[in-house]
Amino acid sequence: MGMPGRLGILSDRAIAVAFVVLVSSAIVGLSAGETGATFTATTTNPSNSLNTLNVLPPAAQSVPTSSPAGTVNLSWSATPTSPGAHILTYLVFRNGTQVGSTSSLTFADTPPADGTYAYTSQAKIAQGAGFFTSANSTSQNGISDRIAPTMSITCNGAACGGWKNNSTVTISGVDGGTGMSSVTYSLDGGGNVTTAGSTKSITPADGTHTVAYFGTDVAGNVQSTVTQTVQIDTVAPTVATSVTATRGVGAGQIDLTWTAGTDARSGVAGYTVLYVQANACPAATPANYPSTVTVGAVASTTVGGLTSGRRYCFYLTTTDNAGNVSAASAIAGPTKAR
Repeated sequence: MGMPGRLGILSDRAIAVAFVVLVSSAIVGLSAGETGATFTATTTNPSNSLNTLNVLPPAAQSVPTSSPAGTVNLSWSATPTSPGAHILTYLVFRNGTQVGSTSSLTFADTPPADGTYAYTSQAKIAQGAGFFTSANSTSQNGISDRIAPTMSITCNGAACGGWKNNSTVTISGVDGGTGMSSVTYSLDGGGNVTTAGSTKSITPADGTHTVAYFGTDVAGNVQSTVTQTVQIDTVAPTVATSVTATRGVGAGQIDLTWTAGTDARSGVAGYTVLYVQANACPAATPANYPSTVTVGAVASTTVGGLTSGRRYCFYLTTTDNAGNVSAASAIAGPTKAR
């Protein structure tokens, strides 16, 4: 009589165990279905009651920022899930591939190459021997940038070599990664001056100067300092004086002599001789003297190719090495060509 009772009890226990297994399997499936999260491995819920833990992705993921050496800095607000006693971590994904995990609300990633990458994160909550993970957060693009800006300097819109007759010096930067942050310069060994943006123009006084400059991009990469000599002369030279025109020794020639003009800054580069065939000399303007001859820093020249026996009038302007031009000299002539 006792044996059938025991068999009945054992049979009941076997049925109960089977029922527990079925319920546990159902919990795994229902947990994943009802929470909207993914469950991996097994649950330790001792009562086998339905797990309704709702795992949401991290909230308000910030736009990533960039640092030197290609580092992308990520941050986000805490997941709205209340994990209770469960262990909470965050999984970080770059272009869909996990690149790390952290228990904080920040993560620094350094991709293998410069470029723009899409970042997402997930919340991960431990559950027994397994864990729940949320869906992805909103994707945010981050830029990896290891390359410093490319800088350049111009004087009056051209290369800075040699003397210039305008004092506008422009420093510019270009950055193909995160973009320009600032331009920094110093003049003649003075303190650094930093200006936000990609361009800075300065107007040094006349003279020879040293401009040292560099650029910084948004990621913080800094170009090495470059030094440029800048020479500025905005003052015109003095006019030539005592201009004299005499008949030349060859046919169709007139000889000119003068007392040289001067230039205290860049020096005299040469003269322009302006002339016209006329029996009475007109006012000294370029329109009245359409023919020209350019000579160097000399004090005499012979103008040839003239019509023999005809009279000509002349005047000169002085040009310095920065391109400044003097006023007109006194007129010489009319003088008859040989």
